[in-house]
Amino acid sequence: MAGTMLMISDKLPTTVIVVSGETGCGKTTQLPQYILESEIEAARGAVCSIICTQPRRISAMSVSERVAAERGEKLGDSVGYKVRLEGMKGRDTRLLFCTTGILLRRLLVDRHLKGVTHVIVDEIHERGMNEDFLLIVLKELLHRRPELRLILMSATLNAELFSSYFGGAPMIHIPGFTYPVRSYFLENILEMTGYRLTSYNQIDDYGQEKVWKMQKQAQTLKKRKSQIASAVEDAVEAADFKDYSLRTQDSLSCWNPDSIGFNLIEYVLCHIVKKERPGAVLVFMTGWDDINSLKDQLQSHPLLGDPSKVLLLACHAILAAKPV
Repeated sequence: MAGTMLMISDKLPTTVIVVSGETGCGKTTQLPQYILESEIEAARGAVCSIICTQPRRISAMSVSERVAAERGEKLGDSVGYKVRLEGMKGRDTRLLFCTTGILLRRLLVDRHLKGVTHVIVDEIHERGMNEDFLLIVLKELLHRRPELRLILMSATLNAELFSSYFGGAPMIHIPGFTYPVRSYFLENILEMTGYRLTSYNQIDDYGQEKVWKMQKQAQTLKKRKSQIASAVEDAVEAADFKDYSLRTQDSLSCWNPDSIGFNLIEYVLCHIVKKERPGAVLVFMTGWDDINSLKDQLQSHPLLGDPSKVLLLACHAILAAKPV
């Protein structure tokens, strides 16, 4: 890692550089710090100003907290963040993490990014409208400010696309590693937990107007299946589940993929709490309404709702950051 970072430092006289690296290699937290330390050692720390963009506000805040902690500083000293309607930085801040939208808004009033020495665009493989537009604006800006250093970082190996867009910019790949992951699919979960799917326990009776939602979902089950449900039904029929119990096979035969499956999630979490070692579980949902509704359902459960045994936390970009 140190050798790769030294190569990046050697190449920084180049206006643009593209860095790709696997998740966990440290490019988001370590590379900005390395550039900052390099500028300080070169006696340019007082004029150094690094902006590192993140695609989401929650990542901008969490990464800035992590980097500040690694440097043994309070957030807002040399490291800060700025997101919509919220931020923490000071007069000595030299490394600022912000969302892509914040940098675009600054470019509206400061077309030359006066005082900024380095711009790091992280997660460029997430090809959103803001990210693509930012690259267009930065490419034009480099003609007016050739001394500005632009570092593009991606977690995937599509660096050639961005390199060619910036006229064949040099590319560096940072090797990394991933933790071993074991995948369990629905049939595995049903077999391990003994949970039985029926046409009734897949109705998500949550949130406001529960009766109306349950009636609507019950009517949907009787109507013609959606394209997703039809595709899943065909896949299940084509699959071979002979190594699984008859109970699991029966459950799969009546599985409704149009349902989120709150009851199944609750049952699996109970199984984990009772059978597995202490740890943390991440449950990814489709939006804030589902996150909040699932939390309400779990809080009413005698085991999962017991704060002495389980700590339930909702995480979403619309939630305000905790006081620092």
